[in-house]
Amino acid sequence: MRLSESPILDLTLRALFPFVVIFSFQLFSYGANSPGGGFQAGVVFGTIVIALDLLWERPVYPTSFYERIELLGLAILWVAFLVGWAWEGHPFAAFYAWRAPGLLFSNAFLWLLNLAIFLEVAGSIVLIVRRLLGEEE
Repeated sequence: MRLSESPILDLTLRALFPFVVIFSFQLFSYGANSPGGGFQAGVVFGTIVIALDLLWERPVYPTSFYERIELLGLAILWVAFLVGWAWEGHPFAAFYAWRAPGLLFSNAFLWLLNLAIFLEVAGSIVLIVRRLLGEEE
């Protein structure tokens, strides 16, 4: 029996998908204040996409979409690196000035770093598994 012929798997993954995505964003959002963050959220999000790819035997989104996501995460990291270097003379240093109790963007640096890592990991996980399975466009 093939995965795509299993109504139990199909129904379960369709029902769990929104909850897994919400859990992934919850992990992402708490990364600046507690354990968790971009890496864990990216792995969770990438895993549900891979599970749906395998179940439906077709990509949820094309490979080029995940390549762009991965490049966007890398671009955010480079911009943060260069802004910190230009502003303070150290990589990422400009964002530490925003950290203080009561400031609206007190964790902006960590949020931005988590976003870049989330995009990088989510895109990479999907791309790695697709390339291992030989699913090229």
